[in-house]
Amino acid sequence: MDCPELYINANSLQRIDAKDVLERWIGKMIWKSNEIVLDLGCGPGDVTSDILYPFLKNKIELLVAVDKSKQMVEFAKRNYGCSKINFKVLDIENVNDCTFNSCGFNKIFSFYCLHWIQNKLDALVNMHLMLKNSGEILVYFLLVNPVVELYKCMDEEWKKYVPDIIQKAQTIYSEEEVKLLFIKAGFKVISIESSIKKHTYPDFTSFLNAIKPVDDMYNILSPHLHDRYSIHVKDKIYEKQLVDICPTTGKATHSYIPITVHAVKN
Repeated sequence: MDCPELYINANSLQRIDAKDVLERWIGKMIWKSNEIVLDLGCGPGDVTSDILYPFLKNKIELLVAVDKSKQMVEFAKRNYGCSKINFKVLDIENVNDCTFNSCGFNKIFSFYCLHWIQNKLDALVNMHLMLKNSGEILVYFLLVNPVVELYKCMDEEWKKYVPDIIQKAQTIYSEEEVKLLFIKAGFKVISIESSIKKHTYPDFTSFLNAIKPVDDMYNILSPHLHDRYSIHVKDKIYEKQLVDICPTTGKATHSYIPITVHAVKN
């Protein structure tokens, strides 16, 4: 759902993880003066402005933040644009968009984006194209996209609406398969790691609110179906035990498997 306000109100997980990744990895990258950096999949711009930029502001000349969604980019421009942050629409799977920015960046960062991309190899090739020689990339995404897994187990009434989304669904990769994708795209992988993590929401409703802004079904379905679809999503999450509800506090804990890749352009 291209709704920046909803996303910002429910992206605590994305903000926490982006900060943790940067604290661990930013010092392992090689920096020169006045670098030009790309943030791929910036969404509504809050993570770019509030979390990524403070780590970079003394190292860079410009931070270019891009997203495929025009609505997200327009929101980001209105709320977070400044002299050192330039928000733009760019589709990482569109080679023409990326050729226009060929060899333009010293670094590429991307948080919670790559698991939404259908052709990951093409996307990585395009990232490689946009990097300067010896440029670095730091990418953080999910090995298993929980929303897509939810689509796969829906009743036929709803599944019929999402053949294209399910097709995007990504094969579930192993860490070694991800490494090979980066190598095939022309990168030298410096470090790669994945692990099972957990994030706890105040209650089950908060977990549902975190899913809704990234659920494309709300863009596909007629508005009069939204409430009934929301009930179905809630029922399926319970049925498939996609979240653990504490019987005493009501807090909802979700397990997920992210992967971090730090690589350099050969």
